[in-house]
Amino acid sequence: MIRYGIIGAGRMGNAHASQTRELKGTSVSAVYDIRPEAAEKMHADYGARICGSANELASAPEVDCVIVTSPTYCHQEGVRAAVAANKPVFCEKALCRTPEIEHELFTLLKDYDKLFTVGFVRRHQPKAFLLKKMIEEGAIGKLRYCNVDLTLGKYKRMPGDWFTEFDLCGGVIIDMLAHHIDLANWYFGPAERVYANGLLLSKDQPLPADYAAAVVTYRNGVICNMICSWQRFGRSNELMEIYGDKGALVLDSSDFLTHISSDGKTTQIDPEKEWRKHADGSELEEVNIGSALFRQLKDITDTLNGTPRPLPTIQDACNSLDISFAMIESTRSGKAVTL
Repeated sequence: MIRYGIIGAGRMGNAHASQTRELKGTSVSAVYDIRPEAAEKMHADYGARICGSANELASAPEVDCVIVTSPTYCHQEGVRAAVAANKPVFCEKALCRTPEIEHELFTLLKDYDKLFTVGFVRRHQPKAFLLKKMIEEGAIGKLRYCNVDLTLGKYKRMPGDWFTEFDLCGGVIIDMLAHHIDLANWYFGPAERVYANGLLLSKDQPLPADYAAAVVTYRNGVICNMICSWQRFGRSNELMEIYGDKGALVLDSSDFLTHISSDGKTTQIDPEKEWRKHADGSELEEVNIGSALFRQLKDITDTLNGTPRPLPTIQDACNSLDISFAMIESTRSGKAVTL
């Protein structure tokens, strides 16, 4: 049994806690939240002991791994507590809000001898994992460029919510686009140049909204165009398309991965079906694929139980943040930023 302690019993804390009901051999054993009512609800739902601080939770003997799901600008408190208690730790993305704290946490965690991983949950989608495999196998040849379109037309946050304060949440760049920045890093390797513009949740708007547009150039020559928005009306979309000399691969909001060959033939691939195959091509009868959140917790749990799974590292967390911070700097200066 892996017993998880959760720091931050809000939306994401409860999302992760709910996965323990699906994954055998896991439980929520402790909770800390500055809001008593939130901690009390998680206690009622999961039997978690209510702790009075992050340090108390991390030090509790019934906690095997700390899950940090407090607001982004508070993450460092939970991470520091977990490291001080010498406990494995999973931290939701983004790792933190400022370059100064990023540097502190990287120094703290780069040689940490316990598990540290960060919540880039899209890496745990079968379609995203299969896309990486197909790139590595040369399915679309030499990579040339990538388009990311990540728009949300139902942003309802109002003034007073920390998600409307740029200094706290980092807007669409740090909170939302961070996932696809991480995927691009995972697929393309190190970035070298960033040019961006955006709203940075500017206060001169009637109601909170945000937009960012950026071009990230990678060392291998891939040009990645990214747009991302929090809109209060209009369309919503999630699209990542990668073009090479021999074709393209497309991730969208569906469960499928789309392959477009250079002759225009389009094929939709069921990535979960691919996961069910034996090495000889025959299909497994029963596989609990589950949601990406489920697979994320399962990979963490397997790793803690001695079967290592590929998980994002502190370096991955910082690579995504470095590009995010470069986008903010470029927006403010009007100049490209070299990494």
